[in-house]
Amino acid sequence: QKLSAVPCLAARARAAPAPNFHSEAAAMQHFAKPENALKRADELCAVNQKERALEALHDVLSAKRHRTWQPAIEEVIVRYLDLCVELRKGKAAKEGLIQYRIICQQVNVGSMETVLRHFMGLAEEATKGALELAEKMIGERVESMLDFDDLEAEETPESLMMATIGGSADSKKRTDRQVVTPTLKFLWESFRTVLDILRNNTKLEELYRDAAANAFSFCLKYKRTVEFRRLCEILRNHITSQTKFDPKWKEREPPTPESLQTHLDTRFSQLATAIELELWQEAYRTVEDVHLLLQQMKKPPRPSSMAAYHSQLAMIFWVAGNKLFHAYALTTVHLTSKSLKSPPPPAEMQLLASRAVLAALSVAPASPVVDVNLLEYDLEHEKTKRMASMLAFPSSASRVALLSELLAKGVVGGAMPEVSELYQLLERPVVPLDLAKRAQPLLARLAEVASLAQYDKSLKRLIALRMLQQMERVYVTIHVEHVKEVMSGLLTWAEIESLIIFATKRDMLALRIDYKRGRLNQQPSHADAAITSEVRDSLFHFAAAMDEVAEQLRAADIARRKAELRAELYLRLEAGMSEEHEKILSRRLIIERRKEEAERLSMEEEKERARLKLIAQKKEEAEERERLATEARRRDREREERERKEEEAAQMRKLAEQMAEQRKAMKVTKKKGEKAETNVDKLVEKDRNELMREQRALMLDERTEFEKRLELMGKRHDHLERARREEERPLLLAAREEQQAADKRAHEAHVAAVALQMKETRAHGLREKARFARMGAHAEAFSSRLMAARREAHVAVLDAWHAAQRERKEAARLEKARAEAEERAREAALEAARREAEEEEARRILEAQEAARKAKEEEEERQRVLERQKAREREMEDKAKEQQRLAELERQTAKLRERELKGTSWALDDDEEEEEAAAAPAPEEPKERAPPAERPFGERRGERP
Repeated sequence: QKLSAVPCLAARARAAPAPNFHSEAAAMQHFAKPENALKRADELCAVNQKERALEALHDVLSAKRHRTWQPAIEEVIVRYLDLCVELRKGKAAKEGLIQYRIICQQVNVGSMETVLRHFMGLAEEATKGALELAEKMIGERVESMLDFDDLEAEETPESLMMATIGGSADSKKRTDRQVVTPTLKFLWESFRTVLDILRNNTKLEELYRDAAANAFSFCLKYKRTVEFRRLCEILRNHITSQTKFDPKWKEREPPTPESLQTHLDTRFSQLATAIELELWQEAYRTVEDVHLLLQQMKKPPRPSSMAAYHSQLAMIFWVAGNKLFHAYALTTVHLTSKSLKSPPPPAEMQLLASRAVLAALSVAPASPVVDVNLLEYDLEHEKTKRMASMLAFPSSASRVALLSELLAKGVVGGAMPEVSELYQLLERPVVPLDLAKRAQPLLARLAEVASLAQYDKSLKRLIALRMLQQMERVYVTIHVEHVKEVMSGLLTWAEIESLIIFATKRDMLALRIDYKRGRLNQQPSHADAAITSEVRDSLFHFAAAMDEVAEQLRAADIARRKAELRAELYLRLEAGMSEEHEKILSRRLIIERRKEEAERLSMEEEKERARLKLIAQKKEEAEERERLATEARRRDREREERERKEEEAAQMRKLAEQMAEQRKAMKVTKKKGEKAETNVDKLVEKDRNELMREQRALMLDERTEFEKRLELMGKRHDHLERARREEERPLLLAAREEQQAADKRAHEAHVAAVALQMKETRAHGLREKARFARMGAHAEAFSSRLMAARREAHVAVLDAWHAAQRERKEAARLEKARAEAEERAREAALEAARREAEEEEARRILEAQEAARKAKEEEEERQRVLERQKAREREMEDKAKEQQRLAELERQTAKLRERELKGTSWALDDDEEEEEAAAAPAPEEPKERAPPAERPFGERRGERP
């Protein structure tokens, strides 16, 4: 009954219809001024119509006529947000803030910050009031009602039915559903809205950081782990969208160092909240975000922030069981705090150093042998390397390296005396068997310090391990009772068994527990190896000591032998130095020539490639230029035509707007009995000349009216000024006379005071002169003695200076002589090197000439061989032609004999030759046949004369 009597705001908000902000323009309310909308909203709220008031204010924010910021718009958005918070309209508040951001982003960013802070304050106050109401209704604290998981989870029909029929037993759940959950959900949506509005806004980064801090406080106060994860993802998406490259935002500037520092501070707060909520997975992701931000920052972050960050890392690694990185984080905290401009007090620095040393000692010692499970070892090793690189720790992070670093940087010396003593006990080469008795008082004193008590268990395990390792070296068989007795104050037997198993698995011990006989046994092979190792170490140290004794006994012989060897070595070096120098010079010349040749060939190849590439590139560029020029000309023509039309329309509209504004401001608004037109749209439709003619007529009437008013104002002003001057003249004369009298009295008083002061000053000076006259002789004697002593000191200093000058000149002369000698020696060496180089160059030139001469002779010999071959070929051709000619001659002779024997005439012979010539194929290039010469009598046909 009590719950049913309370008005359920959340149920009414869900049942009421949401305002339709995207309705058509006809349904929107148009207000000439934002003040009218505020009055209308107040009237609607007075009659309990807050939904309609919200719509009216939203119409003002979304109207295009109110896009210019003014103080009234800020009042509108403040009233709008008040209604949204009262009605719990999260989406409506977000849309209104987006519209207001469009209005004031470029004009007044400070107003946006004020509005957003007001919105967050309203949401927090509303949440606080609703939770107090829920506490009164239930009679329990708020913390007991925050047992629901997700604020954004929708209610199912089954849950609503169960809540309806649950009765009074479910009053707490009903209150959660009706009051607590909607209230917290609205506050969560408010923070999300503010963060979405402010993302990528470089002008309001401080507000973004404050909003994120408020959201973290909300998650921490109400234990909202699910919302905290979503908040971390939202912030991660914001910084990703701000830093990644987007082709749509090519001109967007990268984040500034100040912006990155702001985001880094936000991540540090996020990490602290994750630690408070014990969300270790989210804390690890936050560490990755911090690593990415540190990579993008060009300048290092503030050392104080990094010290706090590593303190949080130390806490995370301690909870995760990674004691090595926990120790590295504490070491970084100590070193960073030490380098601050205003470091912490010495007591705090000593405590930080003690924590770093104890954390390093708490790390389990590593095994000298790699684990048998190589896959597990590799995975763990890679994970450690990745984590170390992400946190800027050494990639080869180990316990030994960390302890060495602490010792080298003086961290161990800066720790508490108990910590330094414990470090000396645990890290010495030989551990005493009574280590537990010595360490227990130190551990007891360290356990009293709250920040060092967490390392007590780890240190006890380390002490027990060191004692077991020392027992393994000393004894072959160890009784269990003896182990319990020496470690009675450290560990129980169950813990000792667990430690033995742990160390044996990692090959740090080789003990086996014999429960039947009640003792710890070593493996025979491991015991023999240990004994052999101990004997080897002892013999090695003994041999080293004997060598030192022998060196001490034979020190003189050894020194003499070393001197002889050194002298012999110097002689050998001197003998081979010149030859080696010549070899080096010759090799240098050869190398230089080879380098020059290789460089020349490389440059030629590169030039050829560059030439070909340049030709191809020029061709492509010419084609591209031609295409771009054609396209540009076409676009220019279209753009010019479009711009011309737009410019004409814009000029006409601008002219119409100017004329409309002038007509509105004119006193004369009548023209020939008609009202002057002030509507811009109607003025644009008129012709330009007609519009100018009307405007000139109106301006002429306005000027005439203005001149009349100005003449009347001038007359009225003249009358007023004349009256004022007539009234003030006697007053001014009286004031001037009074001022002159006052100035005269003040001057006389000042002159009298100055005269009196001068008399007193002279009398005081005479008295002082008489008093000081008694000390004149003493002062003169003192000054004489002082000047005499100064003259003597001056003479001594002058003599010392002259002596120093003479020594300096002598030293300068010697130094100059030595430098000249060195210069002459260097010039002689350079001259010798130059002569050698010239001789080498001359020899090289002669060799080149000889090679050229031999090449020329070989070429001439080759030409002669070719000429002989050609001559033989010509002789063979001539011989073949001669053989053909002889064969032809024999044929002709045979034919002649045959004709003579047959008795044929020469005419028939000529006819036969003509027939044969006609039957023979025509030559390719026939030549004109010369007329047959007359043969002497008796010469045969076919024979040469």
